[in-house]
Amino acid sequence: MARRRRQLEPKGKDEDVRIMAGLITAAVVSIVIVASMFIAPPANVGPEEGSLAPDFIASGYNGGTWEEIRLSQLYDGRLVLITFLDTDCPHCWTEAEYLSELYEGSEGTVMFITIAVELAISGHDSSREEIEAFRDKTQFGDNQNNGDGCYSGKKNCAERPGGPHSWMYVDDLPLSIASEWDLPGTPFSVILDGQGTVLWNQAQPENHPSGEDMGNALLRLLGGE
Repeated sequence: MARRRRQLEPKGKDEDVRIMAGLITAAVVSIVIVASMFIAPPANVGPEEGSLAPDFIASGYNGGTWEEIRLSQLYDGRLVLITFLDTDCPHCWTEAEYLSELYEGSEGTVMFITIAVELAISGHDSSREEIEAFRDKTQFGDNQNNGDGCYSGKKNCAERPGGPHSWMYVDDLPLSIASEWDLPGTPFSVILDGQGTVLWNQAQPENHPSGEDMGNALLRLLGGE
């Protein structure tokens, strides 16, 4: 009977060893998983095609008051057309009409965001009041070439081509956003997907069909070609 009792006695030490080994293994696996999360290279961030667009927090104007916005919180699954404009830039004066046409033709399938900058060029002195007037196409300045208004202060902002813009304008007069986006000049456009990845950068024509502008790019990316 003694021998049988010895055989029925639990082997406590062996079980403790197995439990301890299991705990150690689980801990090591957990450490490896967590470490891999931190060691894994982050997504590339930048204005280049294929990169995650640089995020920013800035003041945005949507026709009412200026409010703080964050780019990454605006994404809603639609393509995003970001255009940098200078309200005193002659080329931006005509670009505004093209943007009006594109907006009307997109029928809400594209989110438009315009970032207003002030280039270091004589006569390019802007303000939030000028940005509002350029966007809304309202009275600001005159046509006397006296430094007031848009178009290097030569024209009343209400005279710009195209209709009033009903999308958000962002104040980047200090050029903090522009520096992160490697702004080459104005007007300048970039198209993002619905999660903020850069699909099209105007400064990378070598990646696009010959002669493609932002309108053709939108049509292609929306599946129209």
